[in-house]
Amino acid sequence: MERKVVAYVRVSTTEQAEHGYSIETQRQLLIDYARGHDLQIVRTFEEAHSAHKPGRPQFQAMLAFLRKRKDVSGVLVYKLDRLSRNMSDYSTLEEMEGIEIISVTEALPSGASGRFVASIHAAVSRLYSDQLGERVRHAARTKVKKGGWPGPAPTGYINDVENKTLRPDPNMGPIVKLVFETYAREDISLSRLVKRAKALGLRTRKGSVLPKGSLHHLLRNPIYYGMIRWEGNLYRGNHEPLISKALFDAVQERLKGGSSPMTKRSFPYRGLMKCGYCGCKITASLIKGKYVYYHCTHGKGPCSQGFLREEDLGELFIPIVEKVILSRDMVRQLLQGVQEEGKRRKREASQRIRALNRQRTELHEMRDRAYEDKLTGKIGEKRWLEMEQRWTDQEESLMNQISALSTKEGPADDEAEATFKLLQRAPELYKRQSHAERARLLKVLLSNSILMGDKLEPVYKKPFDLVAEGVYSGNWLPG
Repeated sequence: MERKVVAYVRVSTTEQAEHGYSIETQRQLLIDYARGHDLQIVRTFEEAHSAHKPGRPQFQAMLAFLRKRKDVSGVLVYKLDRLSRNMSDYSTLEEMEGIEIISVTEALPSGASGRFVASIHAAVSRLYSDQLGERVRHAARTKVKKGGWPGPAPTGYINDVENKTLRPDPNMGPIVKLVFETYAREDISLSRLVKRAKALGLRTRKGSVLPKGSLHHLLRNPIYYGMIRWEGNLYRGNHEPLISKALFDAVQERLKGGSSPMTKRSFPYRGLMKCGYCGCKITASLIKGKYVYYHCTHGKGPCSQGFLREEDLGELFIPIVEKVILSRDMVRQLLQGVQEEGKRRKREASQRIRALNRQRTELHEMRDRAYEDKLTGKIGEKRWLEMEQRWTDQEESLMNQISALSTKEGPADDEAEATFKLLQRAPELYKRQSHAERARLLKVLLSNSILMGDKLEPVYKKPFDLVAEGVYSGNWLPG
């Protein structure tokens, strides 16, 4: 009497291309095996999905089927690693009562011994999968550190296989550049930019239109000005940039809520506030072609924040500016403090640079000793290369720290004096300026202040938060 079983067939793109474990090949082998071993395949589950992590849809469907069909007593697979490369999925199936795992290409003993051997196979498959992932990540990391790109080219570039890098896509590259320029120079929302990009012909490698989320990701990708973001770090790429760093920075400011410098009708206070009711940004609208009103974007749905005229909003900022006013005596004391602090920081930086240079000298000495050991055969070539790479990375880190300390300076005395004198006259200047000039002053002092009804809660940028706190408490000099 034939036993009833289900067949499970799985491929991944790499394996299908390299090893020939195609869906059709596996299916036919399972059918032939079943005919020769008195097995009846009642259903076949097929999918192209990695088995490294749980959650494969067809595998889950198979488990549900086996729980319902008590007359089915086995799962037939081409090879155990087709079934699972993670212990969670394997254990779930292996522990199902009355279900035997049958491998066409691997001779497994019956009973407890077979289950034990199958468990070892599953563990080895998981180890292989983990090691493969580690090797892939290491290779990608190494390539990025050398300025290469480790994957499919992003929109606007194509993979240069011969030189192992990226080169501008002659069709999409100019459009990507134009999209950056458009967003930096025009007062255009991201939603409208999506439509503009579509009209210009911007498409992904597969020919799809970029949705809003994908376009936002594109605008934030530093690869377009020559840098590669990888695992939270930036590396200099050896590919040709599509845009300048200045253009990229201008777009990032727009994405943070700033207005375009080329706006026909500017809304100067936009980008300075967020809604106190829902946390969304405060934007502006032109009513009847001449009246500017500020209001919540309603990005999270209906909101209690009403509309506020630009003139009224400008008046709300006056007491906030007055909170950072400094007297002449305060300016004198602060300048003295800045000068003393600058001298102290320079001394500390010099001491730190000397310590880092000593570490570099020690590193060079270790490298020289190790190289002599390599020449005499005490250290093998592989070990030497590992040590050399580690020392190279360490020296690069030391050089970066030395460079940062050599260039890191506090505000120059004349800059500090100009800033403090600005605070001395800030309220006076604010009251007699236009809205655009007022906004420029406010953007120096504030970031993301909170508007709730007609009440405005300031959020001062550093160091003006310390100044405001000090003016209020009288204990501001240490800060």
